[in-house]
Amino acid sequence: MHRTQIQLEERQYRYLKAKARRSGKSISALLRELVDDQIREQDKRGNDSLLEIVGMAEGPADSTARRHDDYLYGNKG
Repeated sequence: MHRTQIQLEERQYRYLKAKARRSGKSISALLRELVDDQIREQDKRGNDSLLEIVGMAEGPADSTARRHDDYLYGNKG
């Protein structure tokens, strides 16, 4: 196991400290779990970099799929 230091914003620290207290775990254990969750999520998706753009475009639900290029790249026409 590697030791590392991080700096947290006050609100991040308060959140982690409260969650650690409620769960009976250390802040370090919670952070390790969060990292493990991210690794598992990435493993589920695989290494398909195209999946990283899922959810980038936002717009009216009825037209987002149809006009995705306009939302991603701006209307060229």
